[in-house]
Amino acid sequence: MQYDESAWLFPNFTNMVHPFLPPTGTTGATDAFATTTPPTPLVDGKQTGLVAGLGLAAWMEFYTFDAVNLVLPDMAGAFGVSHEEASWLLIAFSASLFWGMAISVWLAGHIGYLRYILGSIVLFAIASLGCAFATDFGTMLVWRTVSGIAGAGLAMWWRGSVYLLMPRPRRSVSMMRISIMIYLSTAAGLLFSGYVTDRYTWRWLFVPNIVVAVAAIWLLIRHFPKIVRPTDVRARGIDAPGLLLLAVALVCTQVVMSRGQAKDWFGSSEIRVLAWAATSALVLFVGWQLHHRNSVRLHRLDLLRHRDVAAAVVLGVLAGVIVSGSTYALPEFLRTVYSPGLDATHTGRILCVYALTAAAIRPLVTRSVGKFGPRKVLAFAFILLTVSMSLMSYLITTTTPYGYFALPLILYAFCLSPVLSALASGTVARLPQGVQLDAVAVYMTFRQFGMSLGVTLVTGVLAWREQLHSSRLFDFLYSASVQVNEWMTSATLMLMQRGMSATQARSAAEALLAETAIRQARTLAYADAFVFMASVGVLALCFVPLMSPTPSKG
Repeated sequence: MQYDESAWLFPNFTNMVHPFLPPTGTTGATDAFATTTPPTPLVDGKQTGLVAGLGLAAWMEFYTFDAVNLVLPDMAGAFGVSHEEASWLLIAFSASLFWGMAISVWLAGHIGYLRYILGSIVLFAIASLGCAFATDFGTMLVWRTVSGIAGAGLAMWWRGSVYLLMPRPRRSVSMMRISIMIYLSTAAGLLFSGYVTDRYTWRWLFVPNIVVAVAAIWLLIRHFPKIVRPTDVRARGIDAPGLLLLAVALVCTQVVMSRGQAKDWFGSSEIRVLAWAATSALVLFVGWQLHHRNSVRLHRLDLLRHRDVAAAVVLGVLAGVIVSGSTYALPEFLRTVYSPGLDATHTGRILCVYALTAAAIRPLVTRSVGKFGPRKVLAFAFILLTVSMSLMSYLITTTTPYGYFALPLILYAFCLSPVLSALASGTVARLPQGVQLDAVAVYMTFRQFGMSLGVTLVTGVLAWREQLHSSRLFDFLYSASVQVNEWMTSATLMLMQRGMSATQARSAAEALLAETAIRQARTLAYADAFVFMASVGVLALCFVPLMSPTPSKG
């Protein structure tokens, strides 16, 4: 008998009035896009084609995300910027993706669902070409920002379309198939980008997006059903104050998080002003979204009164921090600090272990969520995540064989796949059909907020801990002057035996000592970064009980 988790996951709430939500016939700002005409049920062929089209659309965004993470050191070298400056390519992408995610449901209802998805695909393909042909860092930053805005439609609407279009018994199966495609896209991105970067140029990694975009557009035009656009005030209006406040909060927050370390945090008047502006804009945005006079709100933040939605949002933010932080930190360590530094090909091969493992176990996750419920699955997953990040921290040395990182990456996959599935399922498990799409939008937006903070927080932790470890190491070297002098003498003599003059050998020995100390400080900083992410996992575990327990089937 085929398993179907939707029997409990999507109960029939059609005629039920939820204690936190208005009755399903009401209109106004608190309604979801209730006037959307339900699509005609899809036949099996249409469902298969639609799932394939949505999966290919999502493929583009997830493929590019990990591929760019992998080759970031090569991009930094090509544009002549530091690794910290190059991380802005990730921060700009994640920040614009968050902003795009926040407006995706409204924009899709405003211009039409299929039109929005197709437009996002085309824009992402154009941005990919822009990245491939970018001649300077500023241009590349602009195209990565455009990619993030377009990627929001791809990342949000593969899931949103399943909730909107698929019959209830087919949703879990459809999500599982698309999730597997997404994990495979990550593996493909890591393998292909590593190969072409080492043998040709990193610019080639963006080319497959054009082929995938053409295939996705063809499938979606053929198989996406016609849906009458909603005509209510919220869908047809524009929340201009909300858009402006959200943009101000996002930009100011990103600048504070990325520049705070360099500017002595709140010791700088610039950081204080930006932090005040970000906080004020965020408070005003939340208040405006909840205000009864706002009939065109971007988000149904009133859904946060529901226990499961609030829990999914908190856990989604924390999970987002870990996902983006870890996928940035490990390839950076292996390629820039690890001795000898790995090339993109070998780094991609070891990193794809987590993506392939996640794809392999995804069918089991669907069964597990249905059998045990989101709360138990989340608790198990966050425990594994903490173990994975702790083990990663333990293995972060310059001499650890790189194959050893496969084990924590496998454990990471056993966390990643259940967390993302259980959070999305738990968000809507007890909500009426009419607001499930809004609830998913709230969850996805906050999860992306966490991902946009992840790289920023990790780069801040790395800079702070590297400075701390550097000062401690050099203090130790000065205090242990006898041992240092003995080492310097030995190294100088060895270099002189290789043909250097005494002066050259002494200078080379000093440079070697400084390089070794700096590498050790950076290694300790990366180990601390994974301790930080393990701590976030422990914090997330503390919030798992917020999720409602699974109702007994008796």
